Amino acid sequence: MTDVSAQFREYIRLDRKQRGPGLSPKELERWMLLKRSLGQRFAPRLSDEQADRRASLRVPARLRVDFPSVESLRGQVMTNISRGGLFVAVTDPPAIGTRLTLHLHVESTGERLEIPVEVVSHNVGPHYEAEPLGMGLRFLDMDATVKQQLEALYDESLRRALREQSGP
Repeated sequence: MTDVSAQFREYIRLDRKQRGPGLSPKELERWMLLKRSLGQRFAPRLSDEQADRRASLRVPARLRVDFPSVESLRGQVMTNISRGGLFVAVTDPPAIGTRLTLHLHVESTGERLEIPVEVVSHNVGPHYEAEPLGMGLRFLDMDATVKQQLEALYDESLRRALREQSGP
């Protein structure tokens, strides 16, 4: 039996190193395998190819989000986050390619981040009814402060996922 918490800790260590001094080829291979394995824990239907295309692990995170420019998208919920974007549960997403400003409400700090995003996917497929409805959003260029705040939110979400996977 695989120790999930050990995998998470190793992934977090390698992920930090990847963003800093970089990984050796062997470490990069291990990071990719961990990203694939852990990603499938959160999204069991995720294919290896889909997991490999992602730049980082997508981890669960439930935060309130708004899109001020679209009345029907106010008061939505983000269900997961990665370093490059997030997923928002909505029933009627805007067209792929639509650019929006996302307001992310960080309850732990009381902050509201304004983040430019682009709709890059809809959750439409052969199992549409069984999957959560929503849209994938990619982060666009933002100032350094917002980027740092998103990095901190992602790291906090990783730590929370580790605690939840480790159990009581």
